Amino acid sequence: MWVTPEYNATIPGVLGNAIDWLSRVDKVMIGKPSWIMGASMGNLGTVKAQMHLRDILFAAGLQSPVLIGNDVYIGAVHTKMDEEGNITDEATVAYLDTVVTNFEKWMERF
Repeated sequence: MWVTPEYNATIPGVLGNAIDWLSRVDKVMIGKPSWIMGASMGNLGTVKAQMHLRDILFAAGLQSPVLIGNDVYIGAVHTKMDEEGNITDEATVAYLDTVVTNFEKWMERF
């Protein structure tokens, strides 16, 4: 699972660097399933960063299949959490429960 913030409509540099290392020499991500999620204070909830990350995960040195149709874009996340960082928005919690279950079922095929 990849969780990313959005910096200037893309992933953070440190995440890109870590993925680059995974694509080198042993190419440990090839064939490993991925799922992408993110949260932001803006309304779009990391949509652009996730689109970019999805493209990166399909690169030759990675070839990581991505769970489609279970996108998690949590916008205005600061209104959906308490002071300790717990998600308090019931609709968000219910959606996360659904997509986590979907990912677990999808993983069983690998």
